[in-house]
Amino acid sequence: MNEITFTPNPSTTISASNLPVRKVPLIDDLLTLLHAQRISYCHWKSNEHLDASMTADTDLDILFNENQKDELEVLLMKLGFKKFDSIRQKQYKDIEDFIGLDLHSGKVVHLHSHYRLTLGEPYLKSYQLDLHNKILEGRVWDDEFGIYRSDPNMELILLFIREALKIRNRDVIKMYLKNKIYYSANLIREYNWLKQRCSNEDIETILKGIFTNYLPVFFIVFGKFNRIELLKLSVIIKKEFSKYRQFTPLSALARRWYREVSVKFYRKTSRLLNRPIMSHRINPRGGLIIGVVGADGSGKSTVTANLHKTFEKKLDVYKIYFGRGAGRVSLPRKILFGFKKLFVRNQSQKQSKESCKKVSGARKGFIANVYKCIEALIVANEKRNNLALMQVAKKKGMLVICDRFPQNQVMAYNDGPLLNHLSTSRNILFRAVAKKEARAYALAEASPPDVLFKLIAGAEVVEARKPGEHSLETLQKKIAGFRNLKVSEKCKVVSVDAAQPLEEVLFIAKKEIWASYL
Repeated sequence: MNEITFTPNPSTTISASNLPVRKVPLIDDLLTLLHAQRISYCHWKSNEHLDASMTADTDLDILFNENQKDELEVLLMKLGFKKFDSIRQKQYKDIEDFIGLDLHSGKVVHLHSHYRLTLGEPYLKSYQLDLHNKILEGRVWDDEFGIYRSDPNMELILLFIREALKIRNRDVIKMYLKNKIYYSANLIREYNWLKQRCSNEDIETILKGIFTNYLPVFFIVFGKFNRIELLKLSVIIKKEFSKYRQFTPLSALARRWYREVSVKFYRKTSRLLNRPIMSHRINPRGGLIIGVVGADGSGKSTVTANLHKTFEKKLDVYKIYFGRGAGRVSLPRKILFGFKKLFVRNQSQKQSKESCKKVSGARKGFIANVYKCIEALIVANEKRNNLALMQVAKKKGMLVICDRFPQNQVMAYNDGPLLNHLSTSRNILFRAVAKKEARAYALAEASPPDVLFKLIAGAEVVEARKPGEHSLETLQKKIAGFRNLKVSEKCKVVSVDAAQPLEEVLFIAKKEIWASYL
């Protein structure tokens, strides 16, 4: 087993700063290399909020010269970007997804690399206009962010074209039935921002090079920005660019409906049934399983929640809780808890000082063992089911994040078997139940995660975080159990000092995850 131990290191410490961040370092490095290697590019849309793109709060939509595609991919690989495939229902021609992780900020950077101008209605984008060279040739330099972006005049025209081609039949119906003709405040702000930077002469010059009869389009662009005007424009565009349409109208309608319905169905099904269903992007290199273990108070749930929040924005992430406490509890365990509460309540109501009959120690022990056996079997079955779902999610290319992970070395705690003490019982039934439980934990041992994070901190530290839950002696035993836990050679083990600030723990975890995401 190859185990890596991380302790606090001043060289990797993330210092907090109140200064505004203009660009996350990964994006700064990306732009520096694009310029150094003379890659022709242009951030071609949504430049009104380019600051959000530079800080990785929104995506980067960059148009590249398709003749430099191979060179670009080598450059992105050097920077740690990894190519992901959108699910089939959200794939568009000549648009590719590259995702990187900026370790300094902990943010995911999503680059949409465009090689052609693929536009159209949601879930389909059925037009591919021959305007990419015009955009690249007319790009302008943004001195504030050090990036090439589209000329505002061209971008305003593209905004009209993009929104016109997005209009669907249902949007037309809403227009006339509900008088829904105006756009969101964000889109209006973008329109106003662009219009302030444009001139009639430049708009007219660009339109002459795009449309055969440009005057109707010119008057629309300098008129009102609403759906009624854009509907007029869509008629002109569809006639002008009919040869650039990738699908016939009927085929486009069928494809779009199929894509939209299936994507929404998959998302709802995934949330409702908690099953590993793809709805974002697939890792063509295969999925990755991450496990996070440690004593109570070491920060397992906090770390796994943060990792899930970080990566789920762009990737399909499947989170599994392997513990016995709070979390996603199966129906049989809910029923068992219900019976236990009912039994305890009834017993307390019947007991009184005069009529209470003491139950023998043997009787109490037998009842406790029966209850513990039932609970342990249910828990073991939950773990078995979760292990199966974990493997399914990995095969689909998902990132699987496991809060805790079953182990078969420390008994009775640290997510280990609960019934090992009954394996030598004189009661044949108890021995059989203990054996059945052990098979689930043996299965977990044979199916380790790809990366296991051990969050290790002193007993005093974890006790201070969750005071009163366990004695220092118990915590010391639990911590020693995780420290000495042996895992298969197939699993990369990363031991992290959990006493350091959360930012440092997350820095290490994200760095190791991204390095393992081959």
